[in-house]
Amino acid sequence: MIQRIKTFTNLWLQWFEVIVEADSNRALPGIEIIWLPDAAIKESKERIRATFRSIATDLPKRKIILNLAPSDIKKIWTSFDLPMAVAILLLVYDWHIKNNEIVNNSLFFWKLWLDWSVKRVNWLLPSVISAIKKWYNQFFIPQENIYELEYIPNITIYPIQNFHEILEFFINSKDINKITSPQNIENLYLSKDNFEIDFEYIKWQIFAKRALAIAAAWLHNLIMVWAPGSGKTMLSKALQSILPPLGFEEILEVSQIYSVVWKLNKDSPLIIQRPFRQVHHTASKISIIGWGSSLTPWEVSLAHKWVLFFDELTEFPREVLEVLRQPIEDKTINISRVAGTIQYPANFMFVGSMNPCKCWYYKDPEKNCTCNIHDIQKYQNKISWPLLDRIDMIMEIPRENIDKILDKVSYESSSSIREKVIKAWTIQQKRFENIWIYTNAQMSSKHIQEFIDLDSWSKDFLSQAANKLTLSPRVIHRMIKLARTIADMQWDQNLTIQHLAEAMQYRSKTMFISQE
Repeated sequence: MIQRIKTFTNLWLQWFEVIVEADSNRALPGIEIIWLPDAAIKESKERIRATFRSIATDLPKRKIILNLAPSDIKKIWTSFDLPMAVAILLLVYDWHIKNNEIVNNSLFFWKLWLDWSVKRVNWLLPSVISAIKKWYNQFFIPQENIYELEYIPNITIYPIQNFHEILEFFINSKDINKITSPQNIENLYLSKDNFEIDFEYIKWQIFAKRALAIAAAWLHNLIMVWAPGSGKTMLSKALQSILPPLGFEEILEVSQIYSVVWKLNKDSPLIIQRPFRQVHHTASKISIIGWGSSLTPWEVSLAHKWVLFFDELTEFPREVLEVLRQPIEDKTINISRVAGTIQYPANFMFVGSMNPCKCWYYKDPEKNCTCNIHDIQKYQNKISWPLLDRIDMIMEIPRENIDKILDKVSYESSSSIREKVIKAWTIQQKRFENIWIYTNAQMSSKHIQEFIDLDSWSKDFLSQAANKLTLSPRVIHRMIKLARTIADMQWDQNLTIQHLAEAMQYRSKTMFISQE
């Protein structure tokens, strides 16, 4: 009689149900695994034999065929060990199996060791979340993987330490200490809500701090320009402290990406804080968009749901920066390699800091620039005009007087700024509650026409700005979206020319020499 066990497999963030079918015939004894298993899965037959020897159970003197359906999906890694072993167990004991209903309605994940112990598997969190969407709610998992699932509600977890527990459960009905009540996720929030840099202790750049608060209330890309010592990097890192908290659905969405690149562990079972990914200037374009022939997601996807930070922007090769144009615009990244094509989420806020020229002091009021116009243009040309068109805010961050830095005046703290950001974030969520977007920065031209009503003064202002400064339609749309966020920060229902004028201030290109 054919026995069937269900599990899930993946192509990174794409997940598929797999049914392991076990049958036997009178051919020479052995185990045959068919339908696109990789080398690691083919080696499972030896681990399965060792496991059955360890529990003193003889395999039938027949040829056992393990079929991994469907046939059009390549199966990889070793998380199929348990489903295949359980399918053979059902084949061996047949009529003696108890808890048949649980078998039929559960999914099985783990890999076996030769001593019949059960070890941790990778990518369990996204597998389970995908299975929940297909109405599964019972999972047999390794004891070592509990931390990934213990915060997910409405599921039943059967944690297993060794294969003998499975035998006792299905043959002798011995209970397994199942988990049905999720842990309180608030405990994780409390343990993670601390930041290295607070705006209260940055006693300068009031204009820049307001701009960062506007950018944080939602996903407005920005570049900061000036000579070294103006605080660009410190301001960028302090941005973490004013980001709105991740909602539970967002936590699961981000944590799935980190699970597939093996970055979840007992100390960090889920990603609670919004990601802040700082890229080193020696990084290649492959390491930024996706790693190698195996289609692994990397920096632009690890920054999903907020900040991708490029310090010393002009130190990056131009070809590396150019790969950012598509994900900044589309909020996804499409990777094509020999192994296939896959799409990853990449809904991040791009933050960059840069010096204006090679000697660092172009247009600096205190030090003279030693570069000629040609050198400055060559240095700045690493950032193309189409990439700059995708940036909402281009800010000049001049150095502050040392007296301001050393004074003891109290400035607004990150927690206070964060409250304002969260209020603006809430307004946007309510505005877009009936459609798929969540933020002003995600609005298309259609959404701008639907949600933003410009008066005649505002239209004239935008028309004059576009003609005088030669602004593209993309830039005009980004200015309108940024102005809408400024209005939300001030709780203003209507967008006015004052909001547009402030948005225009945050898009200064005076430090850039035209590439035309």
